[in-house]
Amino acid sequence: MRLRPFPFPYRAALAICSDIDGCDLPTFLAVHRYLNDPRSGLGLPVADSFFGQGRDPGQMAYFLPDGRTPAPEAQLIIQAIRGGLIDSLHSWGDFNLAGPQPQALRSLAEKLVADLQRQDVSVKVWLNHGDPCNRQNLRARLQPGYAGDDPASPFYTADLLKPLGLKYYWWSDLVSWPLSSRPDFPGSRLQPGINVLKNVLKILLGQRRKARTTAQIMELCQPVTLRDGLRLMAFNRHLRGLKEPTSRHTLRYTLGGSVLEQLLAQEGYLILYTHLGLPRPGPGEELFPLQDQAALVRLAQYYHTGNIWVAPTVRVLNHWLLTRHLVWTAHREGERLIIHLKSLQDPTTGPRPPELEELAGLCFSVPSPGEVVLRLSGRDLIPQAFGPDNTGETVVGLPPPPQPSLELLEL
Repeated sequence: MRLRPFPFPYRAALAICSDIDGCDLPTFLAVHRYLNDPRSGLGLPVADSFFGQGRDPGQMAYFLPDGRTPAPEAQLIIQAIRGGLIDSLHSWGDFNLAGPQPQALRSLAEKLVADLQRQDVSVKVWLNHGDPCNRQNLRARLQPGYAGDDPASPFYTADLLKPLGLKYYWWSDLVSWPLSSRPDFPGSRLQPGINVLKNVLKILLGQRRKARTTAQIMELCQPVTLRDGLRLMAFNRHLRGLKEPTSRHTLRYTLGGSVLEQLLAQEGYLILYTHLGLPRPGPGEELFPLQDQAALVRLAQYYHTGNIWVAPTVRVLNHWLLTRHLVWTAHREGERLIIHLKSLQDPTTGPRPPELEELAGLCFSVPSPGEVVLRLSGRDLIPQAFGPDNTGETVVGLPPPPQPSLELLEL
């Protein structure tokens, strides 16, 4: 028997991970009505991000540009986080072109965390934002000026991340291919050799800090110790064959048929880097041009036919962590197969029992369709018998996580 890397019946996983740059509330609602709502759109489980502090009028941010006054969208953002329609913080604020003032940054971060704690919501995903002026960002290979996790910097605020509930962060790195869940696909042998040659060239050119390890380019996610000692899981996003800016008008390239076919062939993971709020639509302008609609429709077909699991970023990351680091054993008690879920070897916390929420979508291929029990800390969970998958193996497990709530989209 074996643990499946994806919920049944899927063979790959994809998250559309959108930076909220330039997005106002009407665009946010229109985009997600099309993407998420099966009645008016595609029924894809897609979540989004928000800023702590906005820079432009109408920007989807919790605070206005003064960093103190809650924006009109603040309570909608709380509702969206609770319902799963927002799962990521796009840093404390949008400081493109003009960096934050350290005292104001600290005050902004403290106010945001206090407000979210008071309303009993947490955010597990941080997305580094923007140009080098955004000194609040966390450690990044190509941006030595990011200082949010440096205790010696006046921009240090990473001590507030744990109270925020943060676990994952995008550390500004992009990869140009899907990341496989299998160690035996051809690229897993070829790419490390290519990377060694690239690193040698960077070192010879005096660019050692730009070098990447094999793990940094071959793994979806890896543990990182920030400069203040905080342990987080850093993850990669996908972008291939396209320069910035990525937007909902470039999905024809970033979600092209060849990308999805390669993702499925590699049984891989892909967290897509994009900006769904860009460009801001003008009066009467089509939200998604026809070619980009076609790319999304193709993705929806892969999802609804049980091939590619589409889920919010935090769900894909949680499931990756579970399937990579779960310790389990199996034995028989009479006619029953007992699968002991012993511990999750979480790189950020150390060994711990997995939480029930984290187990959503956990599936095992088993030798026969007899009774199977998942046992967690003395509690028996009765999995669902899903039947054979694409390999013909019998699969049992738990249903995938729930989709984001559509309640907010009815506004």
